[in-house]
Amino acid sequence: MKIALKMTGCKNNRYELDQILSWAIKSKVPVVREEEADFCIVNTCTVTHVADKKSRQMVRKTKNANPKLKTIVFGCGARMQKESFEEIGEVDYLMEDLPSVIGFLEEKINDKTRRRAIDCAPSGMEFNDFSRSRALVQVQDGCDNFCTYCIIVSARGRSRNRPLDEIIDEINKHVKNGYNEVVLTGINIGAYGASSTTKPEESKFAELLRTILDKTDIKRIRISSLGPEYFSDELYKVLKNPRICRHIHLSIQSGSSSVLKRMKRQYDAKDTEKVVNRLKNDISGIAITTDIIVGFPEESDEEFKETLDFVKKNPLAKAHVFPYSVRKNTLAAKMEQVPDEVKKERAKKLQKLADRQREDFIKSQTLPTGRQVGKKVSVLWESENEGLTDNYIRVQKKGDHEVRSITIEKLTEKMILK
Repeated sequence: MKIALKMTGCKNNRYELDQILSWAIKSKVPVVREEEADFCIVNTCTVTHVADKKSRQMVRKTKNANPKLKTIVFGCGARMQKESFEEIGEVDYLMEDLPSVIGFLEEKINDKTRRRAIDCAPSGMEFNDFSRSRALVQVQDGCDNFCTYCIIVSARGRSRNRPLDEIIDEINKHVKNGYNEVVLTGINIGAYGASSTTKPEESKFAELLRTILDKTDIKRIRISSLGPEYFSDELYKVLKNPRICRHIHLSIQSGSSSVLKRMKRQYDAKDTEKVVNRLKNDISGIAITTDIIVGFPEESDEEFKETLDFVKKNPLAKAHVFPYSVRKNTLAAKMEQVPDEVKKERAKKLQKLADRQREDFIKSQTLPTGRQVGKKVSVLWESENEGLTDNYIRVQKKGDHEVRSITIEKLTEKMILK
């Protein structure tokens, strides 16, 4: 038996595929391209209707590439859009979750399947370059917030915290295996240690970071996403540690307080602005990235302008702007909808601003080619010639850089990967 791995969606989906990859190597099951595989495991996403479409397309393309293989489909998309996937002829097995997938694969193993471990190293997978250069560590899963536009609670379940000792053990294993950076991931990692994601005052995320710093030798810690409501004086303090990447993906969603209220978020625009300003004041060169939804139900021209003005006033290192997508069985789906053409126009306008700010941020961190002194940055190399700075700038430099290695470089315009 040979398997292939594919996915759409977030780092949590990527982490789950990494778990299957680890199982395969341990079980001596070859991981190959889909053209050579007997089974292809596809982890799906359902965060928007576009994600649903991409997930279905991926399953179809996989089967078309190798009609003989069997597809195993799981993940948020498979759970929430079960009927849609059942209607696709290219789906051979529709599964509930990660344990179900691994249990199924265990039953399919036979003596002929097992190979020497060296023959089971993965090759050619879409997610594997990331996995080779830095490791994902899931610290939390699920959410209790029931934001009016989101179906993650239904797809992922209520918030669960991973035991601290498991997190530390996993990071230490990654260090032993040569990783220099881990990415802490989860659906709502800021709520780590709290009894519910609705109780940010109970968060022990800052304590988690301190424990990782104290009990592991990992050189770089990257944080996947944090909501403004989880920031505290203790968290601001620990984020200054040089081993923590100068990169925060801040879950903003909107710059309009009235829209945020309809979304049922736990903060308003002023709260977000305070976090942005504090981070920039405390940590020089920090990259603050985000996702912003435009065209949320009932969003007026004035409310969109509030978001536009918020981004102008609080420049971001990078923003992904996307039109609101209706999700069935959510409160927002029952609200008055903004016309599609209006949503698209607003998204285009805000993304144009965000793209300019991205260019401005990169310029602020570099000096023109030919200058003798550039800003020194920490670069983790993803290949011999390409890497990622701790503050989320992709760079290139000719050399025989070892994958996963970290070097200190003087950043110039010539090094920037567009």
